[in-house]
Amino acid sequence: MVLSVIIANWNTKELIKGCIESVLQNSGFKNSEYEIIVIDNASNDGSKEYLFSLEGKIKLIENPENLGYAKACNQGFAVSTGKYILLLGSDTVMLNDTLPECIKYLDKNPDAGAAACKLLNPDGTVQNSLKKFPKLSNAFFTYLSLDKFNKEYDMSEFKYDKVTEAEQAAATFLMLRRSLLEKIGLFDEDYRILYNDVELAGRINASGSKIIFLDYVSIIHYGSHSTKNADFALRKIMYGDIYRYYRKHFGFKAVFLYPILAFRLLVVSTIKS
Repeated sequence: MVLSVIIANWNTKELIKGCIESVLQNSGFKNSEYEIIVIDNASNDGSKEYLFSLEGKIKLIENPENLGYAKACNQGFAVSTGKYILLLGSDTVMLNDTLPECIKYLDKNPDAGAAACKLLNPDGTVQNSLKKFPKLSNAFFTYLSLDKFNKEYDMSEFKYDKVTEAEQAAATFLMLRRSLLEKIGLFDEDYRILYNDVELAGRINASGSKIIFLDYVSIIHYGSHSTKNADFALRKIMYGDIYRYYRKHFGFKAVFLYPILAFRLLVVSTIKS
């Protein structure tokens, strides 16, 4: 098995349908060379019925409750068999040659532990998908919506027009070596929804491996529809993940973030309701 594609789903029926179909059409491999593993986190929008209809085309793990993104992906990894593991967002569309080109790069570059591709909006414009590792000041500016002060952290000047080593890349599309994950593990499940990819990127870098962004391959990304639909309880978990990361890495200095995140949680939840 060359590749295992892992997709976590929660109430994205129409999007995941397009995602899976695009992988089946544009994998670039024989059916015996890759597998699609979908973990459904107790969706109630008809996703499960659609996924059941794909019996024989995908491996389906059905959770009785929403266990979060990190746990779901770890479940998928546990049953995977591929030499390479692709974390793929359910709100994406695979484009031609992206999968085989990423594998070709990783095969030729053993110092690369993971590969990321260009994320495109549906209109073809490029999304910002790479970042530096966050400093405590970046959290302050991010969660007060002062993004103009985060240009270095957000890599705002990067044009996504060359192959480059990245500190962290969005797990919307992240292809990793199984051999690397067997050494460092996949996601820390303390981060159920957010910042699990940041924490993983830190461990990849600490292991001596590299995350490489490839500018010549792309997917279409519609956006984080699962988190956009989150209720107050789920958003509370999300903001807890954020605070947990900064408290772990910056200690007591991160305490000032607590009231900022609590206020933002209340504001965002009020707007959504």
